[in-house]
Amino acid sequence: MLALGIPFLIYGGNTLFFFLYTWPFFLALMPVAVVVGIALHSLLNGKLLYSTVVTIVTVVLMFGLLFLWLMG
Repeated sequence: MLALGIPFLIYGGNTLFFFLYTWPFFLALMPVAVVVGIALHSLLNGKLLYSTVVTIVTVVLMFGLLFLWLMG
C-alpha cells in the first residue's frame, strides 16, 4: 500500500495515467532483474547473503533510474 500511496501523495490523480502508460517499461525490467540476480550470484561465488543484498540494491537502482528517466 505504501508503494502506491506515496506517488498519489506527490503527484495526485495523475499517478493513474503515469501507471497506465509506463507499466510495460517496469514489466520489461522483471526478467532483467532475474538475470542480474543470477549473474551476481555466480560472480560472488554463490554467497547467498552477499548476492541477495547486491541484487536488491542493483534492482532498486535500475527501477529508480527508469522511474527518473520516465519522469523527465
